[in-house]
Amino acid sequence: MKPLPTRLAALRLHFGLALVALGLASTVAWVEHQARQAAAQAKPGDFLPTADAPASVAATSEALAPRLDLLDKVKNRAPGKPAFDKKADAYEALILKAAQEHEVSPALVKAVIQAESTFNASAVSSQGAVGLMQVLPSTARSMGFTSPHEPGQNIRAGVRYLKTLLREFGDDEYLALAAYNCGPDAIRRYGNQMPPFSQTRSFVAKVMEYYRSNIDT
Repeated sequence: MKPLPTRLAALRLHFGLALVALGLASTVAWVEHQARQAAAQAKPGDFLPTADAPASVAATSEALAPRLDLLDKVKNRAPGKPAFDKKADAYEALILKAAQEHEVSPALVKAVIQAESTFNASAVSSQGAVGLMQVLPSTARSMGFTSPHEPGQNIRAGVRYLKTLLREFGDDEYLALAAYNCGPDAIRRYGNQMPPFSQTRSFVAKVMEYYRSNIDT
């Protein structure tokens, strides 16, 4: 057996590496979110300096492209396509029906379920959220469902709630997912921007990783 100081040092190293990995995932999601917002608000020519623009403006404009290119390279270097839990097939029909009813991508619904419960229909969180999509009973009732423990109602309630968040936040998937995790009030408090909660950012990054990799499913 290793001496105690050696074991403690190894534990600190593993913990530090885990924190770094979590920070990188959250940062990529945040940077991409910011880039998408800027692109959505931009007008043609916004990032092209005019002939008489100051040198500093031209330098800033030239610096944007490499940053976006770097983001693409980071995404393209991501590990192989992450697979949904093997239990996902059992709920395929329920997910597809609810997704079609509310015009939400089935892949996005699956990604939320994967991040929330890994397709465990019996999951219950410390806050009382239940089922595959980890829906609070009060949220389920507000969506018109009274039995959120039942997989069909749970998925329908969760998808309907996700759709209301997408509508509220202009179909911005990042903000809608953040609101799904920490509540829409928190997003509003931060001026409809991604809140600085590490748990929320980690959740969004995880969902988007699965969603982007399985968007055709």
